[in-house]
Amino acid sequence: MKGMHWAQYVGVMIIATFFTFFFHEMSHWIAYEWLGYDAGFTLNGASVKDDAITLSKTHRMITSSAGVLFTIVQGIVFFNILKKRQSILLYPFLFLPFVMRVGATWANRFQPNDEGRISLDLGLPLYAVSSVVVVILFLLVFGTSRRNKISMGINLITFLLSIAMILGLVFLDAKFKVRIV
Repeated sequence: MKGMHWAQYVGVMIIATFFTFFFHEMSHWIAYEWLGYDAGFTLNGASVKDDAITLSKTHRMITSSAGVLFTIVQGIVFFNILKKRQSILLYPFLFLPFVMRVGATWANRFQPNDEGRISLDLGLPLYAVSSVVVVILFLLVFGTSRRNKISMGINLITFLLSIAMILGLVFLDAKFKVRIV
């Protein structure tokens, strides 16, 4: 990444983090609303507004899948964009979905989240769907990194920045719980 401005790259990482989380959670919210529920979302969560409502297994799977599907689509879209435009500044929009879902896989150990709930609802082991999603996103990142000659060092820095950005976003969401809808 000759001539890359690190401040600009970090700025793009911040934008990519908010973009990835916002549209992931918005996708959950759209699914809730489409199914007829009054729902809302923050930067790191979406749910029905009435805690007394229990979703059916099918509705739970649909709403859990919505965010995951958006995140996979984001990865595929930016994988294809990066085939045509080898812009390192677009790379975080591919990399962040991968790290986000790796983090979500790890968080399943505390409480099943999107892929964990889907796995359990399908009668599969907790990490089954998470593993498939992470492998798909990893292959997109690996393929782009290899094709665009993105060094291991840049990938490591991007990984560490991604973790920092995600932890920061999760912290801000937990502290302020600003409802977007």
